[in-house]
Amino acid sequence: MSSAINFSLTEKGNGLDKFIAIVIGFNQLSLRDNGILHDLHDGRLFADNMNLATSKDYRGAVRMQEGNKLVLSGGKLRRPVTLTYGEVISHEPSLAGRATAVLHAKSSTWWKKLNPIVKISWPGSNRVAENVFLEKAMETAKSTTGDRWALKHLPQVLFAQDVVFGSDSTHERVAKLFENAEFVDPDCDFKYERRTLRIIVQERLYPLDTLTDVKDIAQVLLDVACGTCFFSSSWVLCTHCGSVHRWLYLRAGILHRDFSLNNIMYRMVKGKVVGVLTDFDLASWKEDLDSNYKPTSQQRTGTPPFMAQGLLDGSEPLHLYRHDLESLFYIMLILATRYEIKPPTKNGGGGLRPRQGLKELPYQGWFNQESYETLAFLKRGYLMGIRTNLNLSPAFEGFRGWLENLRMAFRVGLRSKEIHKDELMALGECQNGESGDETTPEFDDETLGGHVRYSTVINPARRLGGKLKGLIIRYDP
Repeated sequence: MSSAINFSLTEKGNGLDKFIAIVIGFNQLSLRDNGILHDLHDGRLFADNMNLATSKDYRGAVRMQEGNKLVLSGGKLRRPVTLTYGEVISHEPSLAGRATAVLHAKSSTWWKKLNPIVKISWPGSNRVAENVFLEKAMETAKSTTGDRWALKHLPQVLFAQDVVFGSDSTHERVAKLFENAEFVDPDCDFKYERRTLRIIVQERLYPLDTLTDVKDIAQVLLDVACGTCFFSSSWVLCTHCGSVHRWLYLRAGILHRDFSLNNIMYRMVKGKVVGVLTDFDLASWKEDLDSNYKPTSQQRTGTPPFMAQGLLDGSEPLHLYRHDLESLFYIMLILATRYEIKPPTKNGGGGLRPRQGLKELPYQGWFNQESYETLAFLKRGYLMGIRTNLNLSPAFEGFRGWLENLRMAFRVGLRSKEIHKDELMALGECQNGESGDETTPEFDDETLGGHVRYSTVINPARRLGGKLKGLIIRYDP
């Protein structure tokens, strides 16, 4: 590895000169040397992609690419796909290795009746492509008449293409530099993680923050969350998988693994709001998680304020279904405490906005905390600590009983897990928390001893009153 470069002004030869020279050098790199757009530019057919290297103006970040064209080979469509960019919907450059951008787009030859969006991301090359999971889910839903309802709750992929970088590209040359790299720290096990440029065109969906009815918000959460299961001490009876996350897990063998506010959206079907679960970048096959699971990325990926506490601090390295339920609980908690609902006006508008009049929004520390371990400590303290009154936004007062039930379920479940571990330790049968005696009852970690099940979310929703009365548990026999 090279030694550090000193840009200090006191350095002999003036370090500032070096810094300026480097900036000028980067600016003069060709597209091939940059290693990104060159692979999207191939002769006259893809000449329009050259414009993506610059912006026409700087009226605002949302319009920086408006009017520029992206031309792709077309793949299975057998002819080129030309997309004209509109406004930027989202762009998160701060996420490690996942500088994903989502933009409005339109095409003069494809999907004229739709309002598509284009998603450009850089997932790890070892990850299964998002569109592969969705294609599997679509095939599963279409193959059985009783499963076709799930199609309403899945995003529709219109086109997907990975950009393959050649062996002489900057990306591959950098990767090769790390293949036999020697590090100062002999214990360093760092391995360079290749990234894939993935472009996916999907139908446009709508975010939660555009809804102006608290019941619609609750309905979307139910639609994407978990199925309806009823349990007793001696038998288990599962009803029809009545929501898409539960259905994906049982029928398509897919665990989403990245619940967040941005990944829960909706579409309108016959004038009704229908929840849709999006963004399968971090999804995994259930069978892979059930066997000898190995992480597909060295980065701890996810949205920290919504991640389960056991995943944040590494105490529970295997992602379980209940971890997604815990993420859903945090989403509901953040929605109900940090947001208010602005009613629509004659000109439209309205929707979710941060609460006004507070010195600090509730749980702000979860968003400001840079340490995953500390954030896990804060969340565990919240779940296990003394019950405190929820400072709910007036618009979400109906969520109070629902949230209190969920928090109690996780509190009792986590305590049960600790008690079980203590009992094993006391009997001298536990090494690192694992039983050494086959006759010792195993703790059901999947459900925290039976306290966090799919019905943990659904059953309280059945009893909600006021504005939330009558929520639909879809396809519940």
